[in-house]
Amino acid sequence: MSNRAVVLQKFVPNNPEAGLALVTKPVPKAEPGQVVVRIILRALNPTDLLSYRFPGYAHANPGSFTPGSEGVGIVHDVGEGVTTVVKGQRVVPFVQVENLGKGEGTWQDYVSVRADLVWVVPDSISDVAAAQFVINPWTVHGMLSDLKIPKGEYVLQTAAGSALGRQLIKLAKHWGIKTINLVRRKEQKAELKALGADEVISTSDEDVATRVKEITGGKLAYGALDAVAGELTKRVCASVRDGGQVFIYGILAGWEATVGVGDLFRGVHLTAWYLYRELSIPERRRVFIDDVSKLIEDKIIEPLVGETYDLADFQLAIKKSEEVGRGGKVFLKS
Repeated sequence: MSNRAVVLQKFVPNNPEAGLALVTKPVPKAEPGQVVVRIILRALNPTDLLSYRFPGYAHANPGSFTPGSEGVGIVHDVGEGVTTVVKGQRVVPFVQVENLGKGEGTWQDYVSVRADLVWVVPDSISDVAAAQFVINPWTVHGMLSDLKIPKGEYVLQTAAGSALGRQLIKLAKHWGIKTINLVRRKEQKAELKALGADEVISTSDEDVATRVKEITGGKLAYGALDAVAGELTKRVCASVRDGGQVFIYGILAGWEATVGVGDLFRGVHLTAWYLYRELSIPERRRVFIDDVSKLIEDKIIEPLVGETYDLADFQLAIKKSEEVGRGGKVFLKS
């Protein structure tokens, strides 16, 4: 029995993927209080690629860093004192809390996690939904909850055509919140409208702030969620009401964001929303588990499924995950 793992063996500045390799590691032993999970399916997320492309733990520890922010698997073994799960159960291991900081992500066949960081997946939730149970749905739920937008008001979001953006459209509609959705390609407008988007703005050929004023009758958006950063953040802040909140949760345009000083004087509050920080709070994890599992069962939040690759074909999966208009989440299977 072997444990295949994708490992960053060295950092190649202009081609980070060239430093990744599939190696064989020992299968972890079930230490007291730990659960060993055999991962069967993993969703590829932008955060997985960022984890080895930018300076951090991965670069400081070449040869020992395995990416992978989430996945679903089967309990392989349990350590002494573990009573909450048994061998053979299907589970989601919350590797985000401790494992990723140690370079032990889900892009390997086996992971070992604390028993309190394993959730038994009900039969009503499929493997593909369980494999992407955390990163996108919990971020959508958490950010939209924290904005505290009244029913009937507008939330503005960037990267609306992404898997996360689509989930936000559906959850906002379920909660009675209207959405203004920014996309780069105007071809996405009809598709997002069919999904339930109230308004869609193409940033390539429309003035965002002007359109938002028209849509809201001059009130502007109540709050906003930005996955892009860079220059687009300035346009987002200009489109939010006085005293409004803007959360940055992604860095698709890089590690810098621009904001107009005039918007700061209007009281627009710009800050980062970071899922991993929220995950460290046990009470918040419980809320996410209970609420998101129900939303998935009720088909309010639905998995956006793309192509699936074997773990050994991780390079192909990475390329596919970054294709424009790829049509859904890319998965790695074991």
